[in-house]
Amino acid sequence: MFLLEMEWMRKIWLLVLVVCMTLLSSQTFWYFENKAYCSFKDNNVTISIKKQEGSSKCQTYLNTIYQIALKKYDELSTIRSYIAQWEDIYYRRWVLDEKNTEFLKLINYRTQIKTAIDKFEWALFDKYHNLLQKPMQVYYSDLEAQYYILANQHSSAKIPDYSLKLAQLEQQMWNVNHILKAEKLDHIMEVLSSYIYLRREIEWK
Repeated sequence: MFLLEMEWMRKIWLLVLVVCMTLLSSQTFWYFENKAYCSFKDNNVTISIKKQEGSSKCQTYLNTIYQIALKKYDELSTIRSYIAQWEDIYYRRWVLDEKNTEFLKLINYRTQIKTAIDKFEWALFDKYHNLLQKPMQVYYSDLEAQYYILANQHSSAKIPDYSLKLAQLEQQMWNVNHILKAEKLDHIMEVLSSYIYLRREIEWK
């Protein structure tokens, strides 16, 4: 009986530990977690760019789940310590099951939000990446032409800030190439600020 009890405890605590590590240690956040809004209805998650009635930023939901999960984890640890001391073991085992169920619900909510954001990003990426291909290819060709004209200028004809202009063109060509080869939305977002800034700088000059 003692061995069976300990085996049961070992398995349930192993499950809690694995789930907890998955929930609490992950620091990977997608772009839209802090940009898009989430709302729940009938245990389903809806994602939108604009705030709707009853919705909050997805990151707010994730932060709330994180905080609640920390408390649940502390409760599970405390109950487990009592069970290890054989204090009111049958009652505490029932409480442990209840707390574990609540903890797993948190995991499910987090998974739903992450999955919904993932699908949302992929849908946007598929829609807009194809639209970007042709204008980006044209823009890249224009940058390349400007670059080679500038690079082949005679020293006496070089414009002010020649080196800076050349470096900006090189960086913008790299940005555009990065966008053209992007495999997910995060890849575009990585260079978006630099792309927008340099596009304005290059066109202004």
